[in-house]
Amino acid sequence: MEKKDFHHCKFLNQIMNTAYSSIDLAPINTAEHYLLAAHLGFNALKGDVRITADDQLVMCHDTGITRDENGRIGKFDANNQLRFIDLDYDYLMGLQYSGMHEKLGHYAKVSSFDTFIRICKETGKIAYITLRDQKIPELARQVMQTLRKYHMESWCVVNSFTLETLQEIRKRSDIIPLSQVQKYKSLLTRETVDALLPLGNVMITLFQYPDSDPERLWKGSEDAIAYAQSFGIPIHMAQVGAYADYCHLIRKGVQGFHLYRPIFPYTRKDIHFTVTLKDGDVSFGNILLSDQYEAKVSLADGIVTVENICCSGSGYGFDDGLPALWMNTLPYGLDVQPRVPIRYENNRFLLETAEADGTYTVHVNI
Repeated sequence: MEKKDFHHCKFLNQIMNTAYSSIDLAPINTAEHYLLAAHLGFNALKGDVRITADDQLVMCHDTGITRDENGRIGKFDANNQLRFIDLDYDYLMGLQYSGMHEKLGHYAKVSSFDTFIRICKETGKIAYITLRDQKIPELARQVMQTLRKYHMESWCVVNSFTLETLQEIRKRSDIIPLSQVQKYKSLLTRETVDALLPLGNVMITLFQYPDSDPERLWKGSEDAIAYAQSFGIPIHMAQVGAYADYCHLIRKGVQGFHLYRPIFPYTRKDIHFTVTLKDGDVSFGNILLSDQYEAKVSLADGIVTVENICCSGSGYGFDDGLPALWMNTLPYGLDVQPRVPIRYENNRFLLETAEADGTYTVHVNI
């Protein structure tokens, strides 16, 4: 495999669903956050890396921390912060986060970069590393040292808002996929693409909040996106909140998303469900590994409609009620036994049964 084609070959035909900074189950950038995100089914875990006063790496999105009246880390206040670049590693490792302790049953602590990479390694997830731009040469050196310690250099993405930071990583590795994320709601330009091309093995991430309209950002960047794609540069989107937007952007060629929560576990390559007809009534059933699925089914004019498939109980215990058909790609294969015509449209499965009694087993390739 040529090094310049590493990312393309590694992730071709797979959508990279990256756990964003918050899944609302644990404080962001904590070990608990990464472990829960891994079990939810993301295939990549995002972590924000900062460097301390004594040149150690810790995980945090903000420039520093704000302590509450109990000495724990509370809501960040830029006007009342202790900056990471001024704090020692040992001091930070002793701090607890005040939030979400009731959900967790304990207070989460600050995570080291070493812990983040180890969790990605042990859970088989891509480490999506966002470098915060301070003391860049030393930050880059430490990042590379840890990645090589865990043999994760070929199973990660290094992400930054600045070209200079990505150039610093490329000096140290010619195989790591690099991602430049655009500033919030900013449009992509051909000049940005041209600046990235010499680095090789790069991707570009457009950035918005999940309640924004991704089509506006896409259309405004369309010329530059097509230009980037002509060089084989993958386009990612951070963040998308609606299933319809997700599917629409996949059709346009987006290869990765940053998500607060997955709707369909990435580890599932397919699903099975049954549809049973008897005396004009129709019912749905499915058990796949530890998951129990439910759905709305109806019968009219010889066509069974299956929609709103949901996970009603999981071995993980915290993803109950999630719609199950948030797929990494749209279904590319449908099979039903006994054979009747079946199709997938508008997020629904349609089986043409001619109202024949019996049980139909449906296999969906995802």
